[in-house]
Amino acid sequence: MVTSAQSLGRRRPGEVRDAIERTLASASSPLGLKEIHESVEARLGSAVPESSVRSYLNLNAGRGGQFRRVRRGVYKLG
Repeated sequence: MVTSAQSLGRRRPGEVRDAIERTLASASSPLGLKEIHESVEARLGSAVPESSVRSYLNLNAGRGGQFRRVRRGVYKLG
């Protein structure tokens, strides 16, 4: 059954976040935004705006966040 959110192209809450976390958890070294974005799309099986991935990483990186920014555009799990 397709929910109204799915029919409008929306994702379940946390779906992109979970894909980002799984991507970084399976990486042996920090990843660039492009690599993270491509992996998220592959994991979810559909297009995801790069801006969504970038925003999530930027908002949740740093002190107390779940991600660490290694350098501009490169992240790892916190």
